Amino acid sequence: MAKFAIGERVEKATDDHKDGVVIAIFPTTDGNFRYAVDMEGYGALQFFAEEKLVVCAG
Repeated sequence: MAKFAIGERVEKATDDHKDGVVIAIFPTTDGNFRYAVDMEGYGALQFFAEEKLVVCAG
């Protein structure tokens, strides 16, 4: 089961902690999940592995 849901606000766990909204969830062949996230200020979807995201603190 995916850790995050579509529409949930998340942020990157590393680097600059930019936040965004989960747009889509994709299962991987090894049983993990990747997320398409509409990141604020980028103007394009970014794709992240589950371990690279955390629930948005604010």
